[in-house]
Amino acid sequence: MMRDWLQQQRMHTIVRSLRGLGYASLAFLLLACSDVPTALAPLHDYQARVANTLEREAVDYQSVPVPQLPDVRDLRVEVPRVSVSLLDSWRLDQCAAGQLIAQRNSALGKLEGGLTRYFFDRRLTQAIASCIEDLELSGETALASRLQKAYTEKLATLPASKQLAIATDDALRHTLRVAATSHKTADDDAFAAALAALDPLLAVLTASTTDAPAIDEPQLEQALEHLHQTDYLPRLWRTLHELDAYLVQLEPLLDNLSTVAGCTSAGRPERAEVLHTVFLKYFIQQVQPQLAGFTRQGYEVNERLQQLAKVTEQAALQDYLQQLQTLTQRLNQRARAHVQPWQDFFTDCGFTPG
Repeated sequence: MMRDWLQQQRMHTIVRSLRGLGYASLAFLLLACSDVPTALAPLHDYQARVANTLEREAVDYQSVPVPQLPDVRDLRVEVPRVSVSLLDSWRLDQCAAGQLIAQRNSALGKLEGGLTRYFFDRRLTQAIASCIEDLELSGETALASRLQKAYTEKLATLPASKQLAIATDDALRHTLRVAATSHKTADDDAFAAALAALDPLLAVLTASTTDAPAIDEPQLEQALEHLHQTDYLPRLWRTLHELDAYLVQLEPLLDNLSTVAGCTSAGRPERAEVLHTVFLKYFIQQVQPQLAGFTRQGYEVNERLQQLAKVTEQAALQDYLQQLQTLTQRLNQRARAHVQPWQDFFTDCGFTPG
C-alpha cells in the first residue's frame, strides 16, 4: 500500500511539472516531428504548448505563396542608341568624353549592364557637356554643334536608361527577391550593412540626371557587390511573410480561449494558470521580442522601398514593391490581433497584466 501511494505521488509530481511548463515534453515531441521554417521555431513551440494545454490539435505551418518579383522580360525598356561619328570621337581624345566613349566601345564596356551602365551613361552625358564648353572656348564651333546634338539626344535617353537599370540590375533584383529561407533572429549589424549598401544605389537613382553623382564608381561597385553577396534583406522578406502567414493559421487555436480555460465560472482552474504561464514565458519572453525585432527592421527598410517606388515607372514593379512594404504592416496588425484573445483571457480569468 505504501509503495502504491509513493508511486502515485511521484506521478502527480511529474504531471504538475509538465503542466507548469505547458506540457513541455509533449511540445518537444511535436517540435521534433514537425518541419517548420527557421523563423517560426519560437512561435511553433509556443503554439504547441497552448494546444496541449487546451487539448487541441497543434497547428503545423502550411506554406503560403510569396510575392513574386516580375521577370526581367516583363520589365524590358527600350533605350534609343546615340552615337558619335568615328572621326569626331577621335577628335575628342583631349576630353574626358573621348576616353569614356572608347571605354564604352571596348569589349568590357559592351558587357556592362544594370546600374553600372546607367551610372556610366550619366558620367558620359556630363562629360560631353563639359567637352562642348571646351570646344566652344577653343573655337571649334562646328564640332561643338555636332556634339551638342549628341548631348541632347543622350540626355533624353537617361530616363529610359534608369528604368532599364532598375528592371535588370542583378544585385538590385537579388535584394528585392524573396529568399527560400528565413531568419532565426533579427541581426541588426547585418541589417545595417545591407541598408548601407542599398543607400548608394538609391542616391544614384533618385538624383537628377543633370546633377553630378553623389558617389563615385568604386563606391557604387562596392555597394552592388555587397548586395549581390548578402541575403539578409531577401531572407527578411521571407521571415515577415512566414510569421504573418503562421499567425493567420493560429487564429482558430485561440477561439473561445476563456471558455475552454474554464474562466466563465467561479474560481480560477488549473488550466488557466498553465495558460497564463505559457503566454508569459513563451509568447511575451520569446515570440514577442522576435516579432518586434523583425517589424522594426521592416518599417526601416520600407523607407528605402518607398524611395525606389517613386523612381520606378513600371506598374508591375511598383505593385511588387508595395507588396514587400505591406508585409511589415500586415505582420504588425496580425500580432496585435493575436494578443487580443489573451487580453480577454486575462480579464475573464482575473489575471493582472504584467
